[in-house]
Amino acid sequence: MADEKKGMLRHVDVLGRVVIPREVRKALRINYGDLMEFSACSNQQVVMRKFHLIREIAPLADSIVKVAVAGRNCQIFVLDTEKVVCKNGKKDLPEGNLTQELQNILNNREAVDKTEKFNLTTDYILEEDCFIQPIVSGGDLLGGVIISSPDGIGESYRDIANNIADFLADYFLNY
Repeated sequence: MADEKKGMLRHVDVLGRVVIPREVRKALRINYGDLMEFSACSNQQVVMRKFHLIREIAPLADSIVKVAVAGRNCQIFVLDTEKVVCKNGKKDLPEGNLTQELQNILNNREAVDKTEKFNLTTDYILEEDCFIQPIVSGGDLLGGVIISSPDGIGESYRDIANNIADFLADYFLNY
């Protein structure tokens, strides 16, 4: 009995809210504004998971990126707030979580040009110039679009990233 783990207890308030313990939020990387999904199970248990809208439409993002990258000397990445969801419309995604630097850029919700090596994830470095466009829908940060090219980032590449981000943001307004 001494080795049994005890759960953390929390009261439900009058509005039906429960505070998620800090240890759980930290372990699951749950932040203010994150969307959570709840499911009731038949054994009187509730399953809660962090919900990533961008991951839910990964096939759509793949299709959009395939069209946008065709005939161009660039790479396009679609991200949620933690991971790369799509790269050039293919499944060979960079492993690992987004770096803290990239998460900070996305959280600022402003487009950024990077002209030096840039760590995209903990395991993937972009060697060429890139442009980072956050995806914001209804005031919520959903992720971002990154376009990179060895030829540099011109206005047409910025427009491509903006258009993809705008399309995905608009898609979720009525989701």
